[in-house]
Amino acid sequence: MKERFRRWLYYRIARLSVKAKWSRNKLPNLSETQLKLMDITLTLISNNECELLVNPIIDDRVDEKYYIKKNNSSDEVEKFITLTKLSTGWAISLIGHEIIDNDKYNYHFDVWFNDTCGSIITEKFTKVLKRRRNKMESDLRSGDEKTLNLILKKLKKY
Repeated sequence: MKERFRRWLYYRIARLSVKAKWSRNKLPNLSETQLKLMDITLTLISNNECELLVNPIIDDRVDEKYYIKKNNSSDEVEKFITLTKLSTGWAISLIGHEIIDNDKYNYHFDVWFNDTCGSIITEKFTKVLKRRRNKMESDLRSGDEKTLNLILKKLKKY
């Protein structure tokens, strides 16, 4: 009983210390434009219909780039977001169009974010990307067990 209580207490203290560490990385004061663009970016990252892309080449001037692409029902690019690591923070570029009352409105926003906001966005990006990759790999391997059993069964007949 004492051991169980000690484990529970240790777990609670460890959890509290992790939460306290998270609270130190609070968002700085952001403008309305920054808040809205960050919300749009995080929402699109979570959207399963959006394609998440990473720059495989490290550029001398810009070392990290992440891309989010959302297509509409007619398979044309509706929104395209570029996250670029700069020496003084992150730049987020949103290019797209919206159709309102049969009128097409094009837009282009370039907004700077500090390193804290950029790391929050890229952490979510990589987390979602890893989850999608793991799901894809498990889907590809899902039929392997059945196929291996069929091969083994066939070999045992001989």
